[in-house]
Amino acid sequence: MHNSIFSLKSLILGLAFMVSATGSILAQDSIPAEPEVTQKQLAKPAFESGIAMDNITVAIPSPQTLEFVLQHRFGTIQNGWADLAGLWGASNIRIGLNFSINKNVVVGLGTTKNNRLQDLLVKYTFLHQRKEGFPLTIAYFFNASMNATNKSIYGTGYKFVDRFAYYNEFLFARRFNNMFSAQIGLSYTHFNKVDKAADSLARNDAFAFSLLARVKLSPQSSVLLSYVQPIIINYDPAFIVRDGYNWLEIPKNRTPYPNISLGWEVSTSTHAFHLYISAAQGILPSEVVMHNNNNFWNGYILVGFNLTRLWSF
Repeated sequence: MHNSIFSLKSLILGLAFMVSATGSILAQDSIPAEPEVTQKQLAKPAFESGIAMDNITVAIPSPQTLEFVLQHRFGTIQNGWADLAGLWGASNIRIGLNFSINKNVVVGLGTTKNNRLQDLLVKYTFLHQRKEGFPLTIAYFFNASMNATNKSIYGTGYKFVDRFAYYNEFLFARRFNNMFSAQIGLSYTHFNKVDKAADSLARNDAFAFSLLARVKLSPQSSVLLSYVQPIIINYDPAFIVRDGYNWLEIPKNRTPYPNISLGWEVSTSTHAFHLYISAAQGILPSEVVMHNNNNFWNGYILVGFNLTRLWSF
Protein backbone atom coordinates (compact mmCIF):
# COMPACT_ATOMS: atom_id res chain seq x y z
CA MET A 1 0.00 0.00 0.00
CA HIS A 2 2.74 2.38 1.02
CA ASN A 3 4.68 1.52 -2.17
CA SER A 4 1.64 2.32 -4.32
CA ILE A 5 1.11 5.66 -2.59
CA PHE A 6 4.85 6.49 -2.93
CA SER A 7 4.79 5.60 -6.66
CA LEU A 8 1.69 7.75 -7.19
CA LYS A 9 3.31 10.70 -5.41
CA SER A 10 6.48 10.32 -7.52
CA LEU A 11 4.44 10.23 -10.72
CA ILE A 12 2.49 13.36 -9.75
CA LEU A 13 5.68 15.26 -8.77
CA GLY A 14 7.39 14.21 -12.03
CA LEU A 15 4.47 15.40 -14.13
CA ALA A 16 4.34 18.69 -12.21
CA PHE A 17 8.08 19.24 -12.80
CA MET A 18 7.73 18.56 -16.55
CA VAL A 19 4.77 20.95 -16.87
CA SER A 20 6.67 23.64 -14.95
CA ALA A 21 9.80 23.24 -17.10
CA THR A 22 7.76 23.29 -20.33
CA GLY A 23 5.98 26.50 -19.24
CA SER A 24 9.29 28.14 -18.44
CA ILE A 25 10.69 27.29 -21.87
CA LEU A 26 7.55 28.56 -23.62
CA ALA A 27 7.66 31.76 -21.58
CA GLN A 28 11.28 32.36 -22.61
CA ASP A 29 10.42 31.78 -26.26
CA SER A 30 7.58 34.27 -26.05
CA ILE A 31 9.92 37.14 -24.98
CA PRO A 32 10.78 39.14 -28.15
CA ALA A 33 14.50 39.21 -28.98
CA GLU A 34 16.21 42.61 -28.84
CA PRO A 35 16.96 43.91 -32.34
CA GLU A 36 20.63 43.83 -33.34
CA VAL A 37 22.30 47.23 -33.53
CA THR A 38 23.95 47.50 -36.94
CA GLN A 39 25.98 50.41 -38.30
CA LYS A 40 24.70 52.19 -41.34
CA GLN A 41 26.47 51.47 -44.61
CA LEU A 42 29.55 53.55 -45.43
CA ALA A 43 29.11 56.17 -48.13
CA LYS A 44 31.35 56.04 -51.17
CA PRO A 45 34.70 57.84 -50.62
CA ALA A 46 34.67 61.60 -51.17
CA PHE A 47 37.96 61.41 -53.10
CA GLU A 48 39.67 58.81 -55.25
CA SER A 49 43.24 59.39 -54.01
CA GLY A 50 45.04 60.34 -50.82
CA ILE A 51 46.36 63.44 -52.58
CA ALA A 52 44.57 65.92 -54.82
CA MET A 53 46.93 68.36 -56.53
CA ASP A 54 48.66 70.14 -53.60
CA ASN A 55 46.26 68.81 -50.96
CA ILE A 56 46.06 65.81 -48.66
CA THR A 57 42.61 64.15 -48.67
CA VAL A 58 40.78 61.87 -46.23
CA ALA A 59 40.98 58.92 -48.67
CA ILE A 60 42.80 55.78 -47.52
CA PRO A 61 43.47 52.79 -49.82
CA SER A 62 42.25 49.32 -48.91
CA PRO A 63 44.09 47.62 -46.02
CA GLN A 64 47.49 46.11 -46.82
CA THR A 65 47.96 48.30 -49.90
CA LEU A 66 51.25 49.84 -51.02
CA GLU A 67 50.96 53.20 -52.82
CA PHE A 68 53.67 54.69 -55.02
CA VAL A 69 53.45 58.49 -55.32
CA LEU A 70 55.16 60.72 -57.89
CA GLN A 71 54.62 64.50 -57.59
CA HIS A 72 56.18 66.96 -60.05
CA ARG A 73 56.18 70.76 -60.33
CA PHE A 74 57.65 72.61 -63.31
CA GLY A 75 58.90 76.22 -63.17
CA THR A 76 56.57 79.22 -63.40
CA ILE A 77 55.41 80.49 -66.79
CA GLN A 78 56.99 83.94 -66.34
CA ASN A 79 59.83 83.38 -68.83
CA GLY A 80 57.46 82.44 -71.64
CA TRP A 81 59.11 80.79 -74.63
CA ALA A 82 62.59 81.12 -73.10
CA ASP A 83 61.97 77.99 -71.02
CA LEU A 84 58.78 76.80 -72.72
CA ALA A 85 56.49 78.28 -70.05
CA GLY A 86 58.46 76.66 -67.24
CA LEU A 87 58.68 73.14 -68.69
CA TRP A 88 62.44 73.62 -69.12
CA GLY A 89 62.79 75.70 -65.97
CA ALA A 90 63.80 74.71 -62.46
CA SER A 91 61.49 71.94 -61.32
CA ASN A 92 60.66 70.23 -58.06
CA ILE A 93 59.87 66.55 -57.61
CA ARG A 94 58.88 64.21 -54.78
CA ILE A 95 58.84 60.40 -54.72
CA GLY A 96 57.06 58.57 -51.92
CA LEU A 97 55.77 55.22 -50.73
CA ASN A 98 52.71 54.87 -48.50
CA PHE A 99 51.31 51.74 -46.85
CA SER A 100 47.78 51.37 -45.48
CA ILE A 101 48.03 49.30 -42.29
CA ASN A 102 44.25 49.00 -42.03
CA LYS A 103 41.16 50.84 -43.25
CA ASN A 104 41.95 53.81 -40.98
CA VAL A 105 45.75 54.23 -40.89
CA VAL A 106 48.35 55.06 -43.55
CA VAL A 107 52.08 55.58 -42.98
CA GLY A 108 54.58 56.77 -45.57
CA LEU A 109 58.05 58.01 -46.48
CA GLY A 110 59.16 60.45 -49.17
CA THR A 111 62.05 62.44 -50.57
CA THR A 112 61.84 65.85 -52.28
CA LYS A 113 64.35 67.53 -54.59
CA ASN A 114 64.14 71.14 -53.33
CA ASN A 115 65.90 71.54 -49.96
CA ARG A 116 66.59 67.77 -50.01
CA LEU A 117 63.57 67.17 -47.79
CA GLN A 118 63.14 63.70 -46.28
CA ASP A 119 59.70 63.20 -44.75
CA LEU A 120 57.58 60.83 -42.70
CA LEU A 121 53.77 60.92 -42.72
CA VAL A 122 50.87 59.38 -40.83
CA LYS A 123 47.17 59.72 -41.64
CA TYR A 124 44.41 58.44 -39.38
CA THR A 125 40.74 58.47 -40.38
CA PHE A 126 38.71 58.11 -37.20
CA LEU A 127 35.17 58.86 -38.43
CA HIS A 128 33.55 57.84 -41.71
CA GLN A 129 30.60 59.26 -43.60
CA ARG A 130 27.67 56.83 -43.64
CA LYS A 131 24.51 56.65 -45.72
CA GLU A 132 21.69 58.27 -43.75
CA GLY A 133 24.11 58.42 -40.82
CA PHE A 134 27.18 60.41 -39.81
CA PRO A 135 27.56 63.18 -42.44
CA LEU A 136 31.36 63.59 -42.61
CA THR A 137 34.63 61.74 -42.94
CA ILE A 138 37.15 63.19 -40.47
CA ALA A 139 40.89 62.49 -40.52
CA TYR A 140 44.10 63.69 -38.91
CA PHE A 141 47.29 64.09 -40.96
CA PHE A 142 50.84 64.50 -39.62
CA ASN A 143 54.01 65.11 -41.59
CA ALA A 144 57.55 65.57 -40.26
CA SER A 145 60.28 66.67 -42.66
CA MET A 146 64.05 67.07 -42.40
CA ASN A 147 66.09 69.49 -44.53
CA ALA A 148 69.19 67.53 -45.59
CA THR A 149 71.11 70.39 -47.28
CA ASN A 150 74.47 71.63 -45.97
CA LYS A 151 74.35 72.82 -42.37
CA SER A 152 76.00 76.11 -43.37
CA ILE A 153 72.56 77.48 -44.33
CA TYR A 154 71.65 77.53 -40.63
CA GLY A 155 74.43 79.93 -39.64
CA THR A 156 76.03 80.01 -36.21
CA GLY A 157 74.72 77.97 -33.32
CA TYR A 158 73.63 75.12 -35.59
CA LYS A 159 71.82 72.20 -33.99
CA PHE A 160 70.60 69.07 -35.76
CA VAL A 161 67.01 69.73 -34.66
CA ASP A 162 67.10 72.98 -36.69
CA ARG A 163 66.50 70.85 -39.78
CA PHE A 164 63.02 69.69 -38.79
CA ALA A 165 59.56 71.02 -39.63
CA TYR A 166 56.17 69.65 -38.58
CA TYR A 167 52.74 69.83 -40.16
CA ASN A 168 49.45 68.90 -38.48
CA GLU A 169 46.03 69.01 -40.14
CA PHE A 170 42.46 68.00 -39.38
CA LEU A 171 40.43 67.18 -42.49
CA PHE A 172 36.64 67.27 -42.79
CA ALA A 173 35.20 65.85 -46.03
CA ARG A 174 31.75 65.06 -47.40
CA ARG A 175 30.48 63.40 -50.55
CA PHE A 176 27.28 65.34 -51.23
CA ASN A 177 26.13 63.26 -54.19
CA ASN A 178 27.54 61.22 -57.07
CA MET A 179 29.03 64.32 -58.67
CA PHE A 180 30.20 66.68 -55.93
CA SER A 181 32.57 66.27 -52.97
CA ALA A 182 34.25 68.87 -50.78
CA GLN A 183 36.78 69.07 -47.98
CA ILE A 184 37.89 71.64 -45.40
CA GLY A 185 41.30 71.48 -43.73
CA LEU A 186 42.58 73.25 -40.61
CA SER A 187 46.35 73.04 -40.13
CA TYR A 188 49.25 74.12 -37.94
CA THR A 189 52.85 74.26 -39.22
CA HIS A 190 56.04 74.65 -37.19
CA PHE A 191 59.63 75.13 -38.40
CA ASN A 192 62.29 74.66 -35.72
CA LYS A 193 64.43 77.36 -37.34
CA VAL A 194 63.70 80.10 -39.91
CA ASP A 195 66.01 82.50 -41.75
CA LYS A 196 65.64 85.73 -39.76
CA ALA A 197 68.78 87.13 -41.45
CA ALA A 198 66.90 87.27 -44.75
CA ASP A 199 63.61 88.30 -43.11
CA SER A 200 63.77 89.76 -39.60
CA LEU A 201 60.01 89.24 -39.23
CA ALA A 202 60.06 85.57 -40.23
CA ARG A 203 57.93 83.34 -38.01
CA ASN A 204 58.36 79.73 -36.94
CA ASP A 205 54.64 78.97 -36.82
CA ALA A 206 51.68 79.30 -39.15
CA PHE A 207 48.06 78.31 -39.17
CA ALA A 208 46.16 77.74 -42.41
CA PHE A 209 42.80 76.69 -43.73
CA SER A 210 42.18 74.95 -47.03
CA LEU A 211 39.21 74.28 -49.29
CA LEU A 212 39.08 71.46 -51.82
CA ALA A 213 36.26 70.62 -54.22
CA ARG A 214 35.80 67.84 -56.77
CA VAL A 215 33.20 67.63 -59.53
CA LYS A 216 32.95 64.29 -61.37
CA LEU A 217 32.42 64.56 -65.10
CA SER A 218 32.47 60.81 -65.79
CA PRO A 219 33.23 57.60 -63.85
CA GLN A 220 36.97 58.23 -64.37
CA SER A 221 37.34 62.03 -64.82
CA SER A 222 36.89 64.92 -62.39
CA VAL A 223 37.64 68.62 -62.10
CA LEU A 224 39.50 69.73 -58.95
CA LEU A 225 39.73 73.18 -57.35
CA SER A 226 41.60 74.10 -54.17
CA TYR A 227 42.54 77.14 -52.09
CA VAL A 228 45.06 77.25 -49.21
CA GLN A 229 45.26 80.40 -47.05
CA PRO A 230 48.19 80.79 -44.62
CA ILE A 231 47.53 82.71 -41.40
CA ILE A 232 50.71 83.99 -39.73
CA ILE A 233 50.55 86.18 -36.65
CA ASN A 234 52.06 89.69 -37.06
CA TYR A 235 52.34 89.40 -40.82
CA ASP A 236 50.59 92.02 -42.92
CA PRO A 237 49.22 90.80 -46.26
CA ALA A 238 50.64 92.01 -49.53
CA PHE A 239 48.57 94.54 -51.45
CA ILE A 240 47.88 94.26 -55.17
CA VAL A 241 46.85 97.23 -57.30
CA ARG A 242 45.96 97.66 -60.96
CA ASP A 243 48.18 99.95 -63.04
CA GLY A 244 46.98 100.11 -66.62
CA TYR A 245 47.26 96.61 -68.01
CA ASN A 246 49.63 95.34 -65.30
CA TRP A 247 49.18 94.09 -61.79
CA LEU A 248 51.64 95.66 -59.34
CA GLU A 249 52.52 94.29 -55.94
CA ILE A 250 53.17 96.39 -52.86
CA PRO A 251 54.67 93.81 -50.49
CA LYS A 252 54.37 94.02 -46.73
CA ASN A 253 56.72 91.87 -44.64
CA ARG A 254 57.00 89.07 -47.20
CA THR A 255 53.85 87.23 -46.25
CA PRO A 256 53.36 83.82 -47.91
CA TYR A 257 50.75 84.00 -50.62
CA PRO A 258 47.64 81.81 -50.71
CA ASN A 259 47.92 78.85 -53.03
CA ILE A 260 45.28 78.31 -55.70
CA SER A 261 45.12 75.17 -57.83
CA LEU A 262 42.87 74.07 -60.67
CA GLY A 263 43.18 70.68 -62.28
CA TRP A 264 41.87 67.55 -63.92
CA GLU A 265 41.86 64.06 -62.39
CA VAL A 266 41.71 60.69 -64.10
CA SER A 267 41.37 57.70 -61.77
CA THR A 268 40.97 53.93 -61.95
CA SER A 269 40.94 51.24 -59.26
CA THR A 270 44.77 51.22 -59.15
CA HIS A 271 45.88 54.59 -60.61
CA ALA A 272 45.20 58.29 -60.15
CA PHE A 273 46.61 61.07 -62.34
CA HIS A 274 46.33 64.82 -61.73
CA LEU A 275 47.30 67.51 -64.23
CA TYR A 276 46.85 71.06 -62.95
CA ILE A 277 48.03 74.64 -62.61
CA SER A 278 49.10 76.03 -59.26
CA ALA A 279 51.14 78.80 -57.61
CA ALA A 280 53.30 77.03 -55.01
CA GLN A 281 56.38 75.13 -56.18
CA GLY A 282 56.76 73.48 -52.80
CA ILE A 283 55.24 70.01 -52.55
CA LEU A 284 55.07 69.16 -48.86
CA PRO A 285 52.14 70.91 -47.16
CA SER A 286 54.47 72.72 -44.75
CA GLU A 287 56.31 74.26 -47.72
CA VAL A 288 53.06 75.27 -49.42
CA VAL A 289 51.84 77.04 -46.29
CA MET A 290 55.05 78.73 -45.13
CA HIS A 291 57.16 79.33 -48.25
CA ASN A 292 54.89 80.20 -51.16
CA ASN A 293 56.32 83.38 -52.72
CA ASN A 294 54.28 83.09 -55.93
CA ASN A 295 51.17 85.23 -56.40
CA PHE A 296 48.69 83.32 -58.55
CA TRP A 297 46.80 86.51 -59.54
CA ASN A 298 49.99 88.12 -60.86
CA GLY A 299 50.57 85.22 -63.23
CA TYR A 300 53.12 83.32 -61.14
CA ILE A 301 51.62 80.02 -62.22
CA LEU A 302 53.24 76.66 -62.83
CA VAL A 303 52.13 73.32 -64.24
CA GLY A 304 52.19 70.28 -62.01
CA PHE A 305 51.18 66.64 -62.14
CA ASN A 306 50.77 63.74 -59.70
CA LEU A 307 50.75 60.02 -60.38
CA THR A 308 49.84 57.30 -57.88
CA ARG A 309 49.88 53.51 -58.27
CA LEU A 310 48.43 50.93 -55.86
CA TRP A 311 49.52 47.34 -55.16
CA SER A 312 47.44 45.15 -52.83
CA PHE A 313 48.92 42.35 -50.72
